[in-house]
Amino acid sequence: MLELAAIFKILGIGVVSHFSANVLENMGHGDKVMYIKIAGYVACAYISLDAWWDCLRMVARTFGVHV
Repeated sequence: MLELAAIFKILGIGVVSHFSANVLENMGHGDKVMYIKIAGYVACAYISLDAWWDCLRMVARTFGVHV
């Protein structure tokens, strides 16, 4: 279930980023859309890296190694 939590977090960030970008474009603030997208990409990268480290630690723990 830990792996699915990271996927749903990334999916949620992507959906919110997409809808907020559409709202900003429709309201005439298209110049701020790039900042929303960059923040979304950074957040997704952080969650992906954190999930990758958690999986690495889980695999290392099965072999008796502490990372």
